[in-house]
Amino acid sequence: MNESIAGFLIDECLSAELADMAAERGYHALAVNRMWRLRKRDDYRIAKFALDRNLILVTNDMFDLERIYKEFAIHPGIIFLTAGRSKLRALRYLRIMFDRALDAVEEQEPLIEAILVSARDGRGRTVNITVARKPLP
Repeated sequence: MNESIAGFLIDECLSAELADMAAERGYHALAVNRMWRLRKRDDYRIAKFALDRNLILVTNDMFDLERIYKEFAIHPGIIFLTAGRSKLRALRYLRIMFDRALDAVEEQEPLIEAILVSARDGRGRTVNITVARKPLP
């Protein structure tokens, strides 16, 4: 566990079970799906909620949220879980991707960074999962 991490906010486009995974590893974690005041809110409000509480936002909405986070000079980081096709967005793959993201956070906190975890079809029945970091803004 990285003690300098305040916690995570799991966007409503992802399973609330990811918050449980983070909690099992000792992190404070909230899921938008479990918070009536954030459900169905726009991306900016969700990002602002995470930023105001120094939480790392976990989402698959790379297009909109990357644009929003570029507006902030300092932020605790953001994690994007992306998949090449809908089958790879199933909970079993999301759990593997988030586990890899947590490993990356524990190696080095993503201050003012985005951690991009991608799942793509490999050869045969394999799935390739990659983790990359990039500065944001």
